[in-house]
Amino acid sequence: SLFRTDIKDVAYKCAPGYFRLSHNCDAIIDHLLVSHSYIFPQIFDAEGLPSPKQQKPYQGQPVVDTLYEVFFKNAKFIGSQFVQHFIDIAKNKASRPEVPIPMVAIVSTAIHATLIAKKNKAGDNFKFTGNQFCDIYTYHVALLEKIRRTAPVKFHKMMADIYEEVQGFCHDTIGVYDKDTDLALLDLNGMDNE
Repeated sequence: SLFRTDIKDVAYKCAPGYFRLSHNCDAIIDHLLVSHSYIFPQIFDAEGLPSPKQQKPYQGQPVVDTLYEVFFKNAKFIGSQFVQHFIDIAKNKASRPEVPIPMVAIVSTAIHATLIAKKNKAGDNFKFTGNQFCDIYTYHVALLEKIRRTAPVKFHKMMADIYEEVQGFCHDTIGVYDKDTDLALLDLNGMDNE
């Protein structure tokens, strides 16, 4: 569907830069695909190989960036149109709005698909179909459900933290161009006139 294509395109735009994927990136991709470690924020060693921050599942920058770009970036997007649903979730759970499991799972699946496409040198024109990636989506839903059952307080905090980080992007971009604070960083007198 068009919606899956949008998610795939955004994930393809967000993930490669964060994961430092270049032409010879198979070793990095292999590290990320093992145990689905692409869902975590990464620390990169001297050789550029990633290691996940395992205490922060689903809080890697590509996950948050893709969630923002696909679901929350403007007033017409679903995350902006149905804010009340996120608030309703908060009333029942962590007292803070949370992202729902299906949103996180589909974004994580798109990031997985992006890594596979990069490994196969497919470019950004790869297929992101339900048939092809259903097992990965189901894996992420099951993992998130297991976290919710095993550690419900931590699960709800994690999902609320993700929502809060995404909302931070929304608030950071509002009114950016009508502030004069950016000029305070410049040394206008020290700049060349010609």
